[in-house]
Amino acid sequence: MAPTMDLIDPRTFLLVANLLGLLCALVLWVQARSFPTEIAGLRDWALAVVLISCASGLASLRGILHDGFAIVLASGLLLFGELLLIVGLQRYHGRRPVWRPTLDVIGAALLLIVFLTFGTHNYQGRIFIMALAHIGFFAYGAWLAWRAQPAGFGSRFLTVAFLLGVVVAAWRLATLSMGTAESDEAFDRNLIQQVYLGVFSLGVLGLSIGFILLANERLRVELEFMATRDPMTGMLNRRAFFARAAVEWARAVRAHRPLAVVTADIDFFKKVNDTYGHHVGDLVIKDFALRASRLLRVPDILARFGGEEFVILLPDTDLANACHVAERIRKEVATHRDKALPTYTASLGVAVAQGAPGDAADIEALIAEADAALYRAKQGGRNRVEG
Repeated sequence: MAPTMDLIDPRTFLLVANLLGLLCALVLWVQARSFPTEIAGLRDWALAVVLISCASGLASLRGILHDGFAIVLASGLLLFGELLLIVGLQRYHGRRPVWRPTLDVIGAALLLIVFLTFGTHNYQGRIFIMALAHIGFFAYGAWLAWRAQPAGFGSRFLTVAFLLGVVVAAWRLATLSMGTAESDEAFDRNLIQQVYLGVFSLGVLGLSIGFILLANERLRVELEFMATRDPMTGMLNRRAFFARAAVEWARAVRAHRPLAVVTADIDFFKKVNDTYGHHVGDLVIKDFALRASRLLRVPDILARFGGEEFVILLPDTDLANACHVAERIRKEVATHRDKALPTYTASLGVAVAQGAPGDAADIEALIAEADAALYRAKQGGRNRVEG
């Protein structure tokens, strides 16, 4: 049995944790430089993994380096690294990181570790303090990971990785015999300590992979939003509108239900730009999109086609109701409420497909009918609805 136990060297576990951690830190650092700034926390995680890896490297030299480095400094780096894991998740959530009073608690814990290392030489006391700290950090990290968006595989994987750290630290506390003198050797060969160090080695990798997955899922969501949304208003762009409209057109044809399209155009928009500047013109476009969207139902689709032109798709809406919706939008935008914006109006055209002979053949033809109605509204004096 003795030769077998010698093959399982805890130094190897910590060396693996060190190397894997540094590799994951490199990946996180690359992500931090290349990902959108909206995905925050990556730099904190990269630094956290570096600190934890350095802590494991120092701990692996216990018995070679002075205990001030191998125990006290390693413990400090480990605790501060775990704090940065939490800070990274707080930034990811869009929160301002909370440093105090956690830093005070870490400082107090390190003072105790100094006393237990050089004063009383209490091995069990050091394990007890560090295990409690691990439970606190990992439990809070699991809660933050569970609430992270998007709530997909990445957040669940990260939650499980944190919870595994809680379980292992709690198990280490439960197996810490206060009545038996445990070795204060750097790497005692008992099975509990070996399992504890082994899970720690894999835990650094698991936490890093979990956050990388979480960041990648957020990037996917951001890219999907950018690909389908107008960057100024946040409404659907032309391509995304036609993708959604094709589905609604097919549904309307199958169910023989009406499908309405409303095209809208801000009146004298060039005059707004020339008089007040393009910045105010952009604010007017955003204002129209916001006011119009508030008057629509959940299944309705609002898209910006370019400039001051908007298209609205109204499923299961006949001509009378579609004109009513368009009239409500016209009255809403004509009401001047924001002193920072000039009073402006909009003209709207309405067209409806019923599935009867003579209806538009497809969604583009239906939009063309609505555009023709919009042109009549412009010709009729603007600030009106035609259908």
